[in-house]
Amino acid sequence: MHSIFTFQTKIDPAKVGALTAYLDQIHAQLLTHPELPFPLLTKVHFASLVIVPDDRYGAYLVFENNIDGTVDAYIEQLCDVAPAALHTIYSNCAGYDASGGFDRGRMRTYLRAHVVRPGASFVGNVGRDVARIHAEHALRTEIEQYLDGRSAAGALGTTPAAIYAQVRAHVETMFPWALQPQGRLSAAEMFKRKLAVWELIAFALLTLPLLIPLVLLFIIVLRIHELRDRSEIPPPDSKQMAIVTAREDNILQNHFASMVDVKPGAFRRFTLSLVLFLANRAAAVSVNGTLSNLNNIHFAHWVLIDGGRRMLFLTNYDGSWENYLDDFIDKASVGLTAIWSNTKLRGPLLNFPTTSFLVNGGARDERNFKNIARESQLLSNVWYSAYRDITVPRVDMNSTIRDGLATPPDGPAIGDWLQRL
Repeated sequence: MHSIFTFQTKIDPAKVGALTAYLDQIHAQLLTHPELPFPLLTKVHFASLVIVPDDRYGAYLVFENNIDGTVDAYIEQLCDVAPAALHTIYSNCAGYDASGGFDRGRMRTYLRAHVVRPGASFVGNVGRDVARIHAEHALRTEIEQYLDGRSAAGALGTTPAAIYAQVRAHVETMFPWALQPQGRLSAAEMFKRKLAVWELIAFALLTLPLLIPLVLLFIIVLRIHELRDRSEIPPPDSKQMAIVTAREDNILQNHFASMVDVKPGAFRRFTLSLVLFLANRAAAVSVNGTLSNLNNIHFAHWVLIDGGRRMLFLTNYDGSWENYLDDFIDKASVGLTAIWSNTKLRGPLLNFPTTSFLVNGGARDERNFKNIARESQLLSNVWYSAYRDITVPRVDMNSTIRDGLATPPDGPAIGDWLQRL
């Protein structure tokens, strides 16, 4: 079971600089920092600490967590592994009693009180915890090295069936656990996810006579709002761009954090909340590693904060920022536009690119869409990945290889299985 959430806390205005400096220290020693040793947080897939500067709502610290298990179990592990870091970080934040040093009970209460759940979220590799991802990647690596060694020695089988038999015998010795079947999601969990969608469809069908006039009214009001929108989006500030891009493309994956305003008025807040609700339902049944044909997202989530007046977006993905946005535009522009067309940057004309009927236009205006994405981007002060060199498709393929060992293929399927190595 995965949990996706953030701890969101206000930062003491006088301590933003001190907190920034401390997070810079952690970033500089990401895998070896003595007070926040991320590799010892064995439940974490991806995590980030992002300072959100703001002169209206006050500066925030957003501690993003994509983990295995429950929030409470994770808080206990945080307190075990990183008590000094937690105390130093939150000593700079509002509402935390720093007197007397670290106190586990006080920290536990403070973190629980600042948990913020997403309005919509997506997990690329459902049903795989951190330990399994590492184990199945090691399994694949071992098999490939074994086959290379047999080939070099002239001892590799001459038929797919013979090669498969060699591999399975080797795995039985090295990784006997790999011969035990282990699915992604249980039938009960998959049924639960699908049931939520079926219930939504059934509700829509049962209330169709009432919904038709409401939908027509919604479309009219939406179109009025869209016709009033104007959008002029200049290129992002070059200094800010230099800051945020300096921490991109350092490993195979990247992190993107964005904060935008929700367009004013109850109608836009309602529309965005509705779209996020529907997106969350759709994402829950997207269990094959793809979201709207995108196969490079490990974790992503959207959350409305400050009474629904702002939207925070956090994502952990494979590849470069440019390719990620290009994929979004080419493959998921409808969903992208439906969400972000209800948002804007601070300023009279800094709206999302012009949209019609919620899903047309918008993200298809590539230049302006990328400008607004960059302008809304926040510096990832600290960002951690538990498997820095493994992509979403590779995680899924590793599990498929393991499946083929636990449930042996036959006939032509043996060759298909070998092709995955």
